Amino acid sequence: MMENNPKYKAEMDWSDLLKKPAKLFGYSYFYFVLILGALGYLYISNLTNIGKNSIAPAVLSDSTAFVQDIPMQSARVIPPVDVMKVGISSPDLIAKGKELFKANCSSCHGDNGQGDGPTALRLNPKPKNFHLLDAWKNGSKVSQIYKTLQEGITGSGMASYNYLSPEDRFGLIHYVRSFATGHPVDSSEELKQLDAAYQLSKGMNVAGQIPVKKAMQIIVNESKLNHIKISDELKAALAEDNSGANIFWRSVRNASIVFTSFGNSRSLPTGIDQFIKTITADPIQFGFKSSVAQLSADEWHQMYKYIMSIVERKEK
Repeated sequence: MMENNPKYKAEMDWSDLLKKPAKLFGYSYFYFVLILGALGYLYISNLTNIGKNSIAPAVLSDSTAFVQDIPMQSARVIPPVDVMKVGISSPDLIAKGKELFKANCSSCHGDNGQGDGPTALRLNPKPKNFHLLDAWKNGSKVSQIYKTLQEGITGSGMASYNYLSPEDRFGLIHYVRSFATGHPVDSSEELKQLDAAYQLSKGMNVAGQIPVKKAMQIIVNESKLNHIKISDELKAALAEDNSGANIFWRSVRNASIVFTSFGNSRSLPTGIDQFIKTITADPIQFGFKSSVAQLSADEWHQMYKYIMSIVERKEK
């Protein structure tokens, strides 16, 4: 009845689709675009800041600025310790270690040794949790922890604590080990090896040290002063007119190097023979021309006397 009535028509002519299946894609296109758009939105909404490339990469303009300099350290005498005695835990050593831990270690390892100090979040790898018996880089024996305190751990935030006295380090070791039970125990032979490795029972004199930057600045300042003195000496030497001066200026290649090499009586070779031997061995190194080797004995004496007069004038 409906088929004969022109007012009624099916929404989809399935028989026509069977004859022309390509028409089916015309209807599915809208669903495909809709699904694809939903997937794209889901992907974008779940991107992290790194995925969105919204964080500018850190560029180090000068990596030398991030090199940690050595600390200022006065010369000191490290007293000897009885390793066989301090290698065994005692209440006094633990009490000493507790105070040292608060002053030196709690900022990273936390007040309770759980690796949760205020600076721990900035460190990678994270500081050690001393309540755990595993994951000790060098081991948790007394001798092994001493090695860590002495040398530090490369590639981590664990620095060397060699500025502490040996007895203080043993106190710190015993306090750290007190956070957990079941630590391996050192044999007598291992403690003896520790003593032999670091000469703990002998003690030692430790030379002082200054930061490299400070040392470099001192050298620069001294060089400036030395340069000023050399310039004054050269001005005085230029003003002289004698046979020794004439021979010197005829033979010299760089007067500044000469006065730097022989700036005082201690650096000047003893006697004319030693002076000649030193210069002729490598004239260029000491600021002379290679032709200086052709001077006569009398010319050598006159030039040596001239240089000696400059040095003596400088030291007065």
